[in-house]
Amino acid sequence: MRTLHFSGTPRAIGQAFGERCRDEIAEFYGLRVANAIDQAKKHGGRDVGEEALLGVARACLEPTRAYHPEGFEELAGIAEGAGMTVEQILAMNGLTDLRDVLAWSGELEAFGGCSSFVIEGGMTASGRALCGQSWDLATDNMPFVCVVHRRPEGGPETWSLTTVGCLTLIGINDAGIAVGTTNVRTVDARPGVTYLSILHKALAAREFDAAVAAVTEAHRAGAHYYYLVDGTGQIATLECSARAAARVELADGFHVHCNHCQVPKNALIEGSTPSASSHRRQARMTELIEAGRGRLDIAAMQAALADHENGEDAICRHDYAGISSNGAVIMDPGAPAAVACHGPPCGAEWIDMLATATAR
Repeated sequence: MRTLHFSGTPRAIGQAFGERCRDEIAEFYGLRVANAIDQAKKHGGRDVGEEALLGVARACLEPTRAYHPEGFEELAGIAEGAGMTVEQILAMNGLTDLRDVLAWSGELEAFGGCSSFVIEGGMTASGRALCGQSWDLATDNMPFVCVVHRRPEGGPETWSLTTVGCLTLIGINDAGIAVGTTNVRTVDARPGVTYLSILHKALAAREFDAAVAAVTEAHRAGAHYYYLVDGTGQIATLECSARAAARVELADGFHVHCNHCQVPKNALIEGSTPSASSHRRQARMTELIEAGRGRLDIAAMQAALADHENGEDAICRHDYAGISSNGAVIMDPGAPAAVACHGPPCGAEWIDMLATATAR
């Protein structure tokens, strides 16, 4: 797993990121857009081109700038460094949200999926809360996955798993706040702030309540589930449509979330029938966590994320219908500790994300 290190103003971090990964960003953008256009035609019969996508991205520029100027500055810097437009970089960052704004139909699973967990300290071996997830998306996206270590002027140091040219996806900061997300889909999507910008602002917070507010108060473009955990054991699990945020209470000391809506009001406006895979991964992760009650630690959750029960509907996925587990992250904010892997967790090497702070 490669780790990229950047420091300075948000604009400078973005410029360095864009310059460092210029060719890869252009290639990744092309793959992401081509995949989305193909799925729109294949599953929904919609002839949607790149310009339609960029039109929605342009409508998201001002909401994104107003919501988190520092995050927008980094997006603009990435565009400058990569020799692309800001709307192209924003579209690459927020593709699933923008797809929903265009009301693209088809199986959500065609765009990937994730299996996430948050576990209260009373269920773990250490007595500290744990959180993490797999990150499943198109197999041809795998070469573009990386860890990004940022030291921004005036903000907390952060470590996140993401892709080239993109903001925070799953990560932790030096204030002990950890964040992550899984994709769900509702029909109330609109031009607004896309999910990576939301996660980036949440991880820029030094206080837990401010991180939660970054999610709940955003003019969200689309639906996502977000989880936030801090070093004191505070946990927030939020299933959000574009227009409403619902806090999900933990049952029995933990919560598992994959890619279907669990909040009844969101389920009523779900944009497509959730795949069998999401329900089966949810059930299997729940079973594994229940079985480890009181003994759960990072090693136990590494094993859970590497689980192959249910074949093509397994938690650990190997190019099933073009979808693979592109990576995974497990975080213990109270330690603090965070480990990540690149590719399906069953055979991947896990790295200590925080140890990279000393590497320059």
